[in-house]
Amino acid sequence: MKCLIVAFITLLIASSSANSDGYQTNHTRIKRQFSLGSIPIVLTNNGLTTLVDMVVKAGLADALSGPGPFTVFAPINNAFSAVDPSTLNAIMSDITVLRQVIAYHVVESTLPAALFKNELTPLTASGESLRVNVYDSGDAKTVTINGALKIRTIEATNGIIHVINKVLIPEPQSNIIEVLEKKGKFTTLLTALAVAGLTTTIQNAGPFTLFAPTDDAFRSLPAGTLDSLITNREELKKVLLSHVASGTLYKRGLSSGLVPVIAGGNVKAAVGFDGAMFGNAQMIETDLFASNGVIHVINSVIIQPVGQPPKAVFSQRAKAVDNQPSKTPVNQQKTRVARTIASMLNENGLTTLADLVVKVGLVNVLSQQGSFTLFAPTNDAFSALDSVTWNALLQDVNLLKRVLTYHIVPSAIPPASMKNELVTNSLSGESLRINEYNNRKVVTVNGALKLKTLEAENGIVYVIDKVLIPDNNKSIVKVLETKGKFTTLMTALVVSGLKNHLDTAGPFTLFAPSDDAFKALPAGVLNSLFTNPSELQKVLLSHVIPTTVYSRGLSSGHLNLARGGKVAVTVSQSGVKISNANVIEADLVAANGVIHVINNLI
Repeated sequence: MKCLIVAFITLLIASSSANSDGYQTNHTRIKRQFSLGSIPIVLTNNGLTTLVDMVVKAGLADALSGPGPFTVFAPINNAFSAVDPSTLNAIMSDITVLRQVIAYHVVESTLPAALFKNELTPLTASGESLRVNVYDSGDAKTVTINGALKIRTIEATNGIIHVINKVLIPEPQSNIIEVLEKKGKFTTLLTALAVAGLTTTIQNAGPFTLFAPTDDAFRSLPAGTLDSLITNREELKKVLLSHVASGTLYKRGLSSGLVPVIAGGNVKAAVGFDGAMFGNAQMIETDLFASNGVIHVINSVIIQPVGQPPKAVFSQRAKAVDNQPSKTPVNQQKTRVARTIASMLNENGLTTLADLVVKVGLVNVLSQQGSFTLFAPTNDAFSALDSVTWNALLQDVNLLKRVLTYHIVPSAIPPASMKNELVTNSLSGESLRINEYNNRKVVTVNGALKLKTLEAENGIVYVIDKVLIPDNNKSIVKVLETKGKFTTLMTALVVSGLKNHLDTAGPFTLFAPSDDAFKALPAGVLNSLFTNPSELQKVLLSHVIPTTVYSRGLSSGHLNLARGGKVAVTVSQSGVKISNANVIEADLVAANGVIHVINNLI
């Protein structure tokens, strides 16, 4: 196994040392994915820039650009922010550790989602195994890797990328007993397992899910209870095995209902927006990884008869069930375990949106009866906002509420009702445009890519990769006017008689040459065009497509022009060319279409 690690790291360093600086230039330059590329290029183009920066820092970019094939489990940017600062600093300050962490996210073979099976344990390039779990949640399947949620899958030319919501930290392979010993707060549980004769089983067999009571949980038992159990080995064994389930149930695999336990029978779990209960115990820390399963820490010992309902649940919103207990358990009847839109946001990792919904007071709206459609940006989508916009939203509740209501449609739009060029009004009163490309395989909302669909009792949620800014009720012409770098183009549209057409008709896609593009024309060409309006109109209409084609809808081939004929499109890992012009800025949203900025006239 050590040979495997050394071979992988040696390969990465050797192949990266030649031109990792050149890759850094590409990382800065490339902004969107228009086609497949190598793994580092696809990571960059899909906004997974923190991981890319770490790969570059470790000198591994060119190796992951090599032939492969590789499978990369790629944490989103926000996942790194969630890592304990001291742990993250230790990783970033030690190149050897950094390489080990990156290698722990890489499998040296192609592992597509179709091959995922529950309890699959692929070996990583670090020499340590990961655990893949597949949980069936009705119409959809939830996939986790060491408990991290798989958000989506992206193909690359040299492998495949599964985007996940947590950073995987490679720790020495420890079984459940060893993990308990390291944590230092399970002394009583370890003693009880030894007395009951269960240590060897929990240590060597599995996989298991252990709901582990802390020392404080045992101390809170009624006087004499623990002593009585210790002197009755069979009863103690039954109680302890009521805390053990067969198989690996990470938090993402738990749902409200009965959990079969090894003692026989079931223990009732209650999983809601605000937390989770197992029997009468609250889960206060979840997803402690072990080589033979997973541990969830609980705050009570389950000594009630198996199958008895939990005694307490939650109703107050908690920051994260992973880190701290709710301080306000209340009566079970007040718990909301219904899967409304509001309750699904945190459950599906959309924590930034969930926090903002609370901030502006929209929780009740998204929890009430009715039919809503929510276009829900990922956490990374919010991270991608420029700091000026983000700060403005946080400081102005009315502006923030306008932005959030722009993502809500006050009626349900199921996938079957989505049509290309569908325009629908949002709760903010402004319109959204839905487009479909590649035989409906690619769906965009104002150019934002639809990643997945979630059904709720009161509507439907489409997870998207961008925050939608409500500023699109301007026509193509008005957008050009506000940008300040299309003065020559605006003059040309007036001279050619096309301004009114692009202002009022549509939808169109305009490949808009900047002022610099016009300046780059040979001497005399622009003056010649301005003195011949019909020829100028023909040139300008070579930049117009009579439909909305966002960047996600562009692929190599040809597009039909508004004036007739076609224009060539070349999509490569370095960007997009429209005939002889490079797209230098994509997806400027307009009420009657979209604008892509180009650096040459076509």
